[in-house]
Amino acid sequence: MPGFAALPAGAERGVVVIHEILGRQPEIDRVIERFAERGYAAVGPDLFHGRRRLACIRQALSMFETGEGPLADGITDARDWLCAEASLSPERVGVIGFCIGGGMALAVAPRFAAVSTNYGDLPKAELLRRSPPILGCYGGRDRLFGRNGPRLEQLVDPLGVSCETHTFPTVGHSFLTDGHHPLMYALSRPLLGIRWDPEVAERGWLEIMAFFDRHL
Repeated sequence: MPGFAALPAGAERGVVVIHEILGRQPEIDRVIERFAERGYAAVGPDLFHGRRRLACIRQALSMFETGEGPLADGITDARDWLCAEASLSPERVGVIGFCIGGGMALAVAPRFAAVSTNYGDLPKAELLRRSPPILGCYGGRDRLFGRNGPRLEQLVDPLGVSCETHTFPTVGHSFLTDGHHPLMYALSRPLLGIRWDPEVAERGWLEIMAFFDRHL
């Protein structure tokens, strides 16, 4: 399976990590290593490997409506691979996604034991009816997705789904990872406000790790 994994000995829980719109990047591999350092088995499938990126983005947008498709299958395959390689039950495996991956994580939420969605789009409400607990993190300077925290809470409240969100006002999109994509960041900054702030990122990561520790 194309991607990156870290399987610490004796791991009792695991996480599938879904990348941003850029596909697999070093900063997402570092997320996997972060989880491994905390004792989690973690895998990040390269969902765009060998495919046209625009076609993958279309598939992701369709997935937000249906919860199905090649990308959803790839995420489930990654979960099954992780369970087999680390001898884990699916009830001990969560999913975390960033950017477009945050929306994908929500779209496949019922297949996991806990979901962390970060500055991504929201899927159709029906897809979250059987969702496990959700944690959402957003940047207040992100003009596209920065208001999705309250929207997510409103979406799942009638469904009785446990949901906690945090909006960090001084940062924008992609604030949890230290990627280096200067051209894309320069072009998208007016809309997305991309800026990595290590102090704010660490606050976000404390919330994320505590969430998974509680629910997995």
